[in-house]
Order: sequence, then C-alpha cells, then structure tokens
Amino acid sequence: MPVVLRRVLAVVVAAATLAGCGITDTDAHPAGQLVRGSLTASGSRLLRVYFVTPQGTWPVSRPALAGDRLPQAMKELWAGPTADERARGLITHLPPAARPVQARATEGGVEVRLPWLVRDMRAIAVSQVVCTAAAASDAGGDAVIEVLEPGMGDNPWRVRCDENGTADPVGQGGFS
Repeated sequence: MPVVLRRVLAVVVAAATLAGCGITDTDAHPAGQLVRGSLTASGSRLLRVYFVTPQGTWPVSRPALAGDRLPQAMKELWAGPTADERARGLITHLPPAARPVQARATEGGVEVRLPWLVRDMRAIAVSQVVCTAAAASDAGGDAVIEVLEPGMGDNPWRVRCDENGTADPVGQGGFS
C-alpha cells in the first residue's frame, strides 16, 4: 500500500473514531446541592499542618485522634515534614525550641504562646504556626490567633491566616 494511501486511511480512521466517540456538546446544567461533610480518612478526622515550599506555605493533612485537635496539630507541626513530604520539597522554617509552643482555644480563636520572640523568626515560620493553629481551631478560617511572646507581657499580636496561608495582622499593631 503506498505511503500516501496509508496516511489518508489513518486520517479517515482517526476522524471516524473521534466523530463516533459518543460525546456531544452540552450546556451547563445544575448539579444539585453542594457536597457537605468533614474531612475524613478511613472515618478519622484530619489535621491541617502548614509547611514551606519555595512558593510559600503549603498545607498537608495528618490523621487526628479523638480529643483536642489543637495540641495534636502543634505536635505534628513541630515533628516537621515526613520523609515523603520532604521528598516532595516541603520543609519547615521553625527554629529549634527548648520547649514546645503552647496553644489553647479561646472564644473565636486560639492563644499561642511562643518560646521565642517573633522578631527572631522568619515571617513564613510565623505563618506556619498561625495557619496550623487556625486550621485546628473550631473557628476555622475566621479564627483570630493571639500570639504571645516571652517577656512581652499579656498584650498579644492578633493575626489571622489569610487565604494564601500567610499570617495577616488584625487591626492595628500587627507585625510586618
């Protein structure tokens, strides 16, 4: 069979296959109610923990045990990325700590007591802590995180985790 005839035959077969695939153009149709529910993995709830990529913070999911999610999330954050997560390029910028970060739920947010001064941390490390705490709180995305530092009294810095996974000051007096 000549080369030209084989090419024509191949084009005809391809065109017939594409034309007969059974998919037709359609308009958009309503799909019904939005899916509702909580994050699940084999029936257990998940924690969202924030690590770092070259583009900024990145959330990962970790299984949560029954009980208070906040201390679990902080423990997972300080454990750092797993080997698989590190292989995907996730890292942490949290400084080493002689004692852990303390976090407790408050009305509408979380109080976080750091073992270091914020000025001694990278901004992205502050975002890791704030966004992990916000995700573990009952208030979710609206959570106000009150960050307390050693030696700075009881005047917290009030921040939220924005949609980009960045600590964002609430009102006046935030950090830059």
